[in-house]
Amino acid sequence: MKYFGTDGIRGTYGDVEICEPFFYALGRAAAEYLNGAFPGNNYAVVGGDTRASTDTLKEAFVRGVTDGGARCEDVGVLPTPALAYCVMAKGAAMGAMITASHNPYTDNGIKFFDSNALKISDEVQLLLENLLGKYLDVSKCAPKYESFKPRKIELGSFALNDYAAKMSGIFGRDFLKGMRIAIDMANGATSGVSSEVLKSYGALVFEKSREPDGLNINENAGSQYPSEIVRFCGEVGADVGFAHDGDGDRVIVVDDKCRVLAGEEILRLIAMDAKARGVLRGGAIVTTLQSNLGLDESLAREGVKVLRSGIGDRLVMKMMIDNGCNIGGENSGHFIFSEISPCGDGLAAALSVLSVMASKSKKLSQLRGGMEMYPTLSKALKVADKIPIDQTPTLAAAIARCDAELGSEGRTLVRYSGTEKKIRLLVEGKNAPKVQECMQVLEKSVENDLQ
Repeated sequence: MKYFGTDGIRGTYGDVEICEPFFYALGRAAAEYLNGAFPGNNYAVVGGDTRASTDTLKEAFVRGVTDGGARCEDVGVLPTPALAYCVMAKGAAMGAMITASHNPYTDNGIKFFDSNALKISDEVQLLLENLLGKYLDVSKCAPKYESFKPRKIELGSFALNDYAAKMSGIFGRDFLKGMRIAIDMANGATSGVSSEVLKSYGALVFEKSREPDGLNINENAGSQYPSEIVRFCGEVGADVGFAHDGDGDRVIVVDDKCRVLAGEEILRLIAMDAKARGVLRGGAIVTTLQSNLGLDESLAREGVKVLRSGIGDRLVMKMMIDNGCNIGGENSGHFIFSEISPCGDGLAAALSVLSVMASKSKKLSQLRGGMEMYPTLSKALKVADKIPIDQTPTLAAAIARCDAELGSEGRTLVRYSGTEKKIRLLVEGKNAPKVQECMQVLEKSVENDLQ
């Protein structure tokens, strides 16, 4: 597809696809889709995160939907999982979230949800792109370029409050009483929300990066800067720490010894607890091709299968549905618990980790372990063009050579970024020197073929 990537549309504000005329045309395309597919319920809800350009892009999209004859409600600033919940609560046919997730404030984008609050399918994305061509005049795609200066971001809406109330009612009152929790909200859409939910359960909460001003979202804060939550946990003596990204669909976890847990460790911890309680559905969890093979090895010993999807939480959720699973996630910090949310939810993940700690009356440093991670190297390299990998002069052969060298005790994963002009390389194996050697071979091939 031309515009849709791994998770919606994303780019730098001012790019053709991240400006008000484009979002207006996209709104018109969405309206035509709604009018045709949902004639009796052509209703969409749209929310956004705290970055500077969100308001004008959202206004353009809403105007496009309404000019196209469909209904659209702006539900304010809220996390992505709260927007998904809003779709279900209001019975909307579509949800749209204006966000660039963990990217800096200079970027923005949009994610779409269907009437079941699932990320829209490839087929619907393609249909929207085709309809977009009727309304889009690229020659007029220039940004509005308001003067983006720090300003107070208004938080709180009925939709956000409904989500907070839902998350505050999952576990028993005061189940976190006496626990010291540090949380970094990245000056994003979870600001003041996640911390208040944790307080409602009786925790002593230490808050960081919860004053969004439009320009500071993800700035030296949140999931992209784990060293910040590690430092903060040490300062306040936290039992556990969490760091969200800008739209709240992911979380990084830090234990009581100020060590970051790998995403695979979190998946294993929650999967083993669910299995012990008899609530792990499908006898498996779902993760992506990106996760470490050590997860598969450790869970296999416990009789739990690991199913692997393509990259992106929408593909994880699809495989969860197809296989009757209720737990899934990505090692990047997206975790899905289908009984709570149909998409990645950083607050739900934090509560799930906390519930294991509370039920076992143990610190996180005592609960982690039981998994040996394979040595791994990963790189993201800029490319001039995204030539199909199987058509590259040397890279395709280098991948085959490395796979043969690593054998059954390792693997390579080479893919283009869905949102940037980059290629992502991953080499993993039990033999660290072989991993290093293979990464050097792949890097040289990318330099030859794509740079």
